[in-house]
Amino acid sequence: MVPTAAAITLATHAVGNAIILYQIFSPLLEHDAIDMTHLDPSVIIDTAIPLKHLGHFLALSCILSIAIISGCQWATLTRNEIQEQSHKYLSLVNNNMILTGIATVFAQCSFILCGINPMKLPIHTFISALYVTTITVLPITLLAPSGEVIASMQHGKSRVNYEAVVAYLFGPMSNNINQSTQHKQQRQQQLYQRKVQRMHQYSTLGTLIGMCACAIFRVLDHGMQIQRYPMPIIIGATAGRVGGVLMAVLVTVTVE
Repeated sequence: MVPTAAAITLATHAVGNAIILYQIFSPLLEHDAIDMTHLDPSVIIDTAIPLKHLGHFLALSCILSIAIISGCQWATLTRNEIQEQSHKYLSLVNNNMILTGIATVFAQCSFILCGINPMKLPIHTFISALYVTTITVLPITLLAPSGEVIASMQHGKSRVNYEAVVAYLFGPMSNNINQSTQHKQQRQQQLYQRKVQRMHQYSTLGTLIGMCACAIFRVLDHGMQIQRYPMPIIIGATAGRVGGVLMAVLVTVTVE
């Protein structure tokens, strides 16, 4: 059985970002394609996307992420549970900012492995890395039960365990299902958490594979508008995440 709430949230989040990507950049690329028909393909590829459009895309993506993840999460809670979750989310804001900042640095380092010089267009690179980070980090820090796994309570406040984040996304699947547990509800909850973790891992893996693949293939000198920096990173991460979510649902259905 697929964790319905988590599947709907991740799928809506991934598709929503894809729609925003298309709505913001499609008119721009179509207009520029007409103006750049006389240019050499290498010149087109080296012409970066305007920062204004990148900024709008990042802002809308962050708003969409928080709205979808929080909305789908709170839709299943009672009024008292919503109040408790609200206090927990507020205490996680600072930790999320620190986690996002650290993950953004690692994302920029991954760009180097893909043959991209992060110092050539540093602001474009930073916005791209921040986008990849937010679509990866926000779902696991705001969406239960993953948020409960990577967060711990200290002095009455929720704090993100950074090592737990890495283990949750890239480590082995949790196998702590106790078959001898007398309470059937506890076994079901443990199985549910493992399914949600699998969905997050596949989504993250799809994001990274799509991003790296498109960034590497950017060197193909066709002079296409979608090769303009940093479109390969954004398109690859977005498409890869959609594919990762779909694969996660299929694997979850067939495996367990």
